[in-house]
Formats: sequence, structure tokens, C-alpha cells
Amino acid sequence: MSRTSNVHPPKRSAAISAGCVVTRHGANGIEVLLVHPRGATFKQPLFGIPKGLIEPGETAQAAARRETLEETGLHVHIHTSLGNVRQKSGKLVHAFWATVDPQSDAAIDSLGRCTNPDNENDVCRFYPIAKAAELMIAAQRELLGRLPEEAAGDRC
Repeated sequence: MSRTSNVHPPKRSAAISAGCVVTRHGANGIEVLLVHPRGATFKQPLFGIPKGLIEPGETAQAAARRETLEETGLHVHIHTSLGNVRQKSGKLVHAFWATVDPQSDAAIDSLGRCTNPDNENDVCRFYPIAKAAELMIAAQRELLGRLPEEAAGDRC
């Protein structure tokens, strides 16, 4: 006769992701690249930075660059770490400040939208920094305040 165990499996550790806060100088000042998950609601702030899980053996910076390219189609130049934030889900996000590599300038249309994003997101575009702050999930919004002065201009 078998016995049922009351032992619960160990809790999984929270996922660890890496991504980029990509900025550019737009017509109205500093703009931030945001993505919106396909099928997610637009009723609450759910926009965020392009990011994804760090693969085994990959550095956080390499994962941030790779995920940004995969999700947006843009090559970026990473300047510095912005540290970590923990999202409501428990996911830890390592973030880096980046700018668009000149080879990807043509992959952004006149409205600031990415022309070659993947299918994971239904929006991929640059927003003025104050608008980006309104749209971003709370934990990632904190990253805007960590941008170096040359990236953020007049902060919101």
C-alpha cells in the first residue's frame, strides 16, 4: 500500500531577467522605448522595457542586448547598469541604459515605432519620458529615475 506524502515540492526561485532602458533624442526631448505584451490589457500600465530571461552561461548584459534585439529588431549600445528592480510577480530584472546603434536607425519609423519587432508584443515604440512613466509598470518606472543625466535630460 502506497502512502501519500505531505511533503511539498520546493518553491521555485523567482525568474531573473535582463533588459534595456533604451533612450533617444526625439523631437520633444528624451524618449524611451517601451513594449506592450501581445493580448495584455491597455486599462492599466503594462508597458515595459524589452527584457527576457537570462540563459545559462549568459551574462545579464548579454541577455539584455539579445532580448532587446529579439523583441524590437534594434541593435543597441549598452552604456551602464541601472541596477535591479523586483516586479510584483517576484521576477528580478537587471536593467541597463542603452541607445540605438546607428545601424538600426532605419528600423524606427517617423512615429518612433519599431518596424521589425517580434510577435511577443503588440506595441514597440518610443515615448516621451513623461508619457513613458505613465505607461510603465510600477517597478520598471523606478528605472527612469536611475538614468544618468545625459540620458534623461529633464526627468519627469
